Amino acid sequence: MLRDQLVRLADAIIAIVLPMVLVGLLAWRRNAIGLIATLIVVVVGAAANAFAFSRGILLSAALPIAAAALPAILFAGVQLWSGRRRAQYFAIRSELLAQFQAPDIREWLTRDPGFLEEPVRQDAAVVFIDLSGFTSLSESLGPDRIRELLKDFHAMVDKEAVSSGGMINSYLGDGAMILFGLPQATPEDARRAAQCATGLCASAERWLASLPESIRSRLGFKVGAHFGPIVASRLGGGSYQHITATGDTVNVANRLMEVAAGRGVELAVSDELLRAAGRNSALFDVGALTGPIETRVRGRTGSLDVWLWRSS
Repeated sequence: MLRDQLVRLADAIIAIVLPMVLVGLLAWRRNAIGLIATLIVVVVGAAANAFAFSRGILLSAALPIAAAALPAILFAGVQLWSGRRRAQYFAIRSELLAQFQAPDIREWLTRDPGFLEEPVRQDAAVVFIDLSGFTSLSESLGPDRIRELLKDFHAMVDKEAVSSGGMINSYLGDGAMILFGLPQATPEDARRAAQCATGLCASAERWLASLPESIRSRLGFKVGAHFGPIVASRLGGGSYQHITATGDTVNVANRLMEVAAGRGVELAVSDELLRAAGRNSALFDVGALTGPIETRVRGRTGSLDVWLWRSS
């Protein structure tokens, strides 16, 4: 078998070049293609060694393997560690973003990144809740106590919205706007909005009852709900956008809170929402429902048929 100076030089060149080729392939294609290309290089190298042996040339098989193994293992270890760090980073970022965007919207955007780049007109139900007397209360309570109150209030709203299948579009200081119909409208939107509205009233009553008398006596709440056409879209600039709904339906739902407060009830709902929700909705199951009452709503030229609901 031939193993002279030239053969030894070939072994040395292969021992230098092979690790560079293998690591280069792994770094160039960090997926199945890179692994397949690396495997092909290894197989070709083994075949070339066997061919040389059949021709009486004794090339070293152990030297290239020993030279390539350590760099390949180190590179694979670094890639595994780096991949794990990236996975942890994206998991933390996803968890943080989940607190600022509704889960249904987040999942929908993952499947369809272009969702609502163009405005969409559709029917939806809108529920508003707002605390009464909170502004004057803020003047006498410290910022820490106010923050605790808002945190508890928002947690209560979130629980009712999620359990009813709604999406909290935004927290408006001491209030909230909840949408039913995004990311996709369903025949159950009005019924679920009715469930959410009555659930908010019951939960808000319990929450207020748990507060100290000095705070409870100065706070109240009001809820308004409406059903009709909205324009769903992305609003904002290039650095920040949020998904929201606009239109007369949103404005009416907001104004219905004023109707509820003026009539001394917890909840005012439009006739459109009541009819869309149906006789099996929570509005008929619990509490006392009266109406319809023809009502003028601030900001609108025409009147609106409104139903008033109270827990007892």
